[in-house]
Formats: sequence, structure tokens, C-alpha cells
Amino acid sequence: MSELVERQFPAKALLAGLREMGYSFSTAVADIIDNSLSAGASEIKVFSDPLAEEPYFCILDNGCGMDRKELDNAMLPGSDREGKEDCETELGRFGLGLKSASLSQCREFTVASKKYGKLHAMSFDLDVIEREDKLLLKQLASEETAHLPNIKLLEAYDTGTLVVWTKFDKIQANAKNFEDTFRSVVAEAKKHVELVFHRFYESVSIYFNNKRIERRDPFLLDSEGRTQRGRESKISLDGSEIVVKPYTLPFANTLTSEEKALLGNPKSIFDEQGFYLYRNRRLIFWGSWMRMGIRSELNKLARIQVDIPSSLDSVWSLDVKKSSARIPDKVKDWLRISVQDSVIRSKRTTKFPGTKEQSAAFKVWDRIDEHEGKVRYQINRENPVITALNDCLGQTESELLEMLLSQLECYLPKYSIINDSNDSLNIVNSGSDSEESRLEDEIVGILSVTDPEKRENMFESVFKMECYEKIAYRKNQLRGRIFGDE
Repeated sequence: MSELVERQFPAKALLAGLREMGYSFSTAVADIIDNSLSAGASEIKVFSDPLAEEPYFCILDNGCGMDRKELDNAMLPGSDREGKEDCETELGRFGLGLKSASLSQCREFTVASKKYGKLHAMSFDLDVIEREDKLLLKQLASEETAHLPNIKLLEAYDTGTLVVWTKFDKIQANAKNFEDTFRSVVAEAKKHVELVFHRFYESVSIYFNNKRIERRDPFLLDSEGRTQRGRESKISLDGSEIVVKPYTLPFANTLTSEEKALLGNPKSIFDEQGFYLYRNRRLIFWGSWMRMGIRSELNKLARIQVDIPSSLDSVWSLDVKKSSARIPDKVKDWLRISVQDSVIRSKRTTKFPGTKEQSAAFKVWDRIDEHEGKVRYQINRENPVITALNDCLGQTESELLEMLLSQLECYLPKYSIINDSNDSLNIVNSGSDSEESRLEDEIVGILSVTDPEKRENMFESVFKMECYEKIAYRKNQLRGRIFGDE
């Protein structure tokens, strides 16, 4: 009969493995904030100081706190989660987050927590653990606890927890200038937190160095009539429910400065298309179609909100860091319905400005379909302005004009336009922002050089041009200005 032999894990090797789980500074910070939210915190304060005698980064919350026994359990790798049922406020998974996230960024972290009017603190110091090759934790004396950064803020709370990171060996090893790099990773973490926890903004106040984080909304839900909402669907899976909501953002070049700020001022919204996967309202994964193969420029406005409960973590292959997942095969067909809804709307919205450009009676540019995947753009020679100009020119001048138009057609900066459009830059040499008074002066100028016998026809035609359609409502006033008492 086989014999069961108990073995102790080598602490040094085990913790070295925990440090290399792939956390970035931002995802590590988010993992600590998860614990604060699970503890029912309504206020979370993040502090950092790279210039302190011992540089630190710390997260303070006013959650339910921990007593001595609970703190001791929380400091163990793979802490006991018995009794912690899956619910909408529980964001933890394996009992590893506090340790793996903290150790991924520093060699020492300390947790101080207050409950029932008592404050306890324990410290995880890799220097001590590696030297002894044992999982030895420090239980801080009251005088040691008193020297923790921002400890007085915790003391002022009825309950709460303070997590302090120190000994940033990885940043120190890679940074050319520690202070600059430290400030940079903290700034990136703030942006990450703003997006990941954006659905908690109304219920939880999160601060970085006493400044509240900015509000984010990847779907621009407040842009009524501009953001398009598809049909919500609910998918039952293993006794739990997945809620899917497709959205389509407004056309990129029409976004206001306020809307861009809500999106986080991305350089381009192309990279933000795809699924937005939430676990208990916490954003897990975004900006990808998760291998559904539909990433494109025309789909860049499409966003699919997917809400999953923590009871389906294993089905979605959610990792320890809560930063990646995989779509279960059994729900892919259901998701495709919502994807098609959002993608179709995105394509329609993205294409609409180009369709509108081709709808005027007298266009500046004509689009010629030459088949076999080829199109050609040429300046419309029937444009009333060009015909009026030709009537004023001699043969030599008309030939020079034709040369100029041909050069404009041949050297259209199509690739530069495509690149700028992909970057969601607003190409400002567009007639849409022209002042009406200037357009009126242009029409008066065109009619002034037109043959009197052709002037009436020209007057009727000019308002059918795409650049003058917008002031067609002023046609009668302009008639009096141009024709007077004729």
C-alpha cells in the first residue's frame, strides 16, 4: 500500500515563482484595489513617494478591516478562502492576489489593518525569507507600526486596511533614473485603474496622491443619440447568466473633447475595438476580439460589453491576475449575434461620411469604379465653378487649368489621408466648418464672372454643389444681392 509523505515547500523557490507571474505595475495595483472593494470600501487612497528615505507606494481603504487571525491568514500564499462565497462584491479568486501582486513589484510589503478598534500589522520581507529559506513573517510592534507611511490616516478610520510596498528592486534594476521611472509607472497605474474600475466611479472614490481619478466611459453611454445601442442578450451557462450588450461609438472625427476624455484620450480608437469583459463589474479584458478574427478599420467603433459572474471563472479560463480570459466554445455562437450587430453599425457609421460625400448633385470629386478592386478619384469637370472659370479663359489658360487638375488627381496624398484617419485625426481642410458669410461671397464672385445669359442657370446650379448646399436656405436673399433689379 502506498504511503503518503508530507513535504514542505522551499519558501525561497516558491516565492521566486510567485514574483514572475507576469504582473505589470498597473495590474498589480488593480489586484490590491480588488481586495479593498471586496472589503466593502467606499474610499480608497493611493499614495506614493519616490523621494522618501525609503521610497514607498501604498493603498489605504476604509473597508471592513481584519483582526489578527484574518490578517495572519491573508498573508499566507494561497490563503484560506473558505466561507467566501461568490457574489457581486467578491473580486478575489485564489487567495494569492495580495502576495503575488505585491511581490511582483517589491521585495517587502507590509499590511496594517484595523478592526474592532485594534490595529495589527505584518510584513513580508524577501530578504529574511531567502536568507532562512522559510516563510517567516514579521509581526510589527506598535512602535514599528507607528512609522508606516500614512498610518495616522488608517488610525482615524473605524475600520480599514493599509498596504505598503517598499524595496522596489525591479524598478531600480531597470531604471535609468529611479524617480522618473517610478513616477511614470504610477501614472500608468492611475490610467489603468480609471478604466478597470470605471463602473465603480459613482459608488467608490479612488484617489492618487489626494487627487480623485478621472471618470471613464468606454461606451460613451451619456452621448444620447450618438452612441448606438444594440439588443441586449442573456446567455444561460452552467446555472449562471452572461449578459451581452453591443455598442457602436459615434464617428471618430465627431467626438467632442469631453467624449475623448471619457475614452481616456487614446491616440487612436482603432486599438480599443472589441470585447469588454467584466467580472462582477470589474473590467478584466478589453480591446480585442478574442481570436474571432474581425479586427479592422471599419470595425473600430464596435464595442461589446460582456458581464460574467465569478461563478464562471474556470469556464472563461480566467487567470490569477484577472487580466486575460478565453471565450468558452459553448457561447461563441451566441456572442457572434451581438458582434454582428455592433460591427454592422460600426461599418455603416464609418462609411457614412464617404457615402454622404458622393450624394451631392455637383461633387468636387467623382469616384470611378474601375472594377477588379480598383477605384479612381477625379475632379468633376462639370462642377459649375470649373465651367464658369473655363468660360473666362482662353485656350492656353484652359489647357494650363486642365494640367493643374490632372496633377491634383495624380498626386492625391491617399496614404497620408489613410494614416491620419486611422489615427482618428480630424482633417481640418474640410468644407464642413466653413463660415456661411465666406461661402456667400464665393457665390457672388462666381456669378460676377459668369456670362449674363448663363447667370440664371449658374445661380440654380451652384446651390447643388456639395460645398454650397448648406446655405441653400439663403437662396432668396442672395438672389437679391446678385441680380438686384435685373
